[in-house]
Amino acid sequence: MHLALFAIRNIGRNRRRSATIVAMLALGTVAMLVGGGYVAATFHDLRELTIANGIGHLQIGGSGFLRQDQETRPLASGLADASAVRRVVDADPRVRATLPRIDFSGLISNGDKSLIFVGQGVDPAAEYGPAGFRLSVRSGRGLASTGQAEVVLGVGLAEAMQARLGDRLTVLGQTVDGAINGADVIVVGTYSTGIKAFDDRALVVRLDTAQQVLQTGAISKLVVVLDDTAHTLDAQADLQRALHAAGQRTEIATWSAFAPFYHQVRSLFSGIFAFLGTIIVVLVVLSTSNAMTMAVMERVREIGTLMALGTPRRLVLFMFLVEGLGLGVLGTGLGAIAGALLARVLTQAHILLPPPPTFSEPVLLNILLVPPLLIGAPLVLVATLTLASVAPAARAARLRITDALGHI
Repeated sequence: MHLALFAIRNIGRNRRRSATIVAMLALGTVAMLVGGGYVAATFHDLRELTIANGIGHLQIGGSGFLRQDQETRPLASGLADASAVRRVVDADPRVRATLPRIDFSGLISNGDKSLIFVGQGVDPAAEYGPAGFRLSVRSGRGLASTGQAEVVLGVGLAEAMQARLGDRLTVLGQTVDGAINGADVIVVGTYSTGIKAFDDRALVVRLDTAQQVLQTGAISKLVVVLDDTAHTLDAQADLQRALHAAGQRTEIATWSAFAPFYHQVRSLFSGIFAFLGTIIVVLVVLSTSNAMTMAVMERVREIGTLMALGTPRRLVLFMFLVEGLGLGVLGTGLGAIAGALLARVLTQAHILLPPPPTFSEPVLLNILLVPPLLIGAPLVLVATLTLASVAPAARAARLRITDALGHI
């Protein structure tokens, strides 16, 4: 016990060296907390943005829905009786909204020019009401719930078509029977998805307009919005059982199955953060090991005196380990406080970052305080510093008393 107190008091004997170690540990902790918090916030915001951009938490289709790439004709894996499926789904208290939707593609023409489009047929009242989805309208307005056939074009597609508000265009597509059909639509607005490649091909029409083009009363799928993303997997399993019990042959996929971009970004950022974290830990090990070696070399005669007075070698080793542990706790504790304050200040500063690749909108800087990281990062660095103290402490404990007392 006395040696432990002695080791803690030793931290203040060489204040410059101790301050250097503490500062290095604090900066390492701040870097890991802020960097990890930024990555966690990026994952969280990207996930919620992906869901809110129209994917929803769950998507329900007919038999073969999970193998849509094998469809031989439009709506081959769609829902013919969507109302029956909606009744079952809406009975779940976790479901906030259930949205019928049609995904289709074809050509859009102004009479002089035709371009390929990737379109969605939606129910505006449900889509932009209870679901909380929003079109990022750049000009004009969104779709009306009733009335004449309307279209909202992606900004890139509108520019390529030289379409203005009020222009009449023709949407052409393949019907469920394989024929070619079309519908005249009026341009009422333009919107942006934030991804240029989509903006150059995207359009949105009402559900009845899409069904008119495809000559069907079926839909591609039901998009389900839940009250909390954390309920996604449980809701998927429960709804699958309820639908099967109701005699509905359906397949359910979570948002993750339709978000390859999210998974690519997550993999990239995880690799970067792991690499930077490894560099920080290595630097701490090298620097603190050097500092602890210097501390031992400066106190060789003191170590010899302790052993001459009968102090066992293991207690000498213990003394230096406690000293390293004390420095680690002090440095990482200060770093955790500073990192939490810095994360809060940067988040509240509302700093806008440049748009990521393929995006057209700036991103708001956000840093989350992640409890596992807030606890784990200091523990890793404390353990690192304590282990870095082992080699010089073991070297000191192996010294012969006569050599230690005569050391210069």
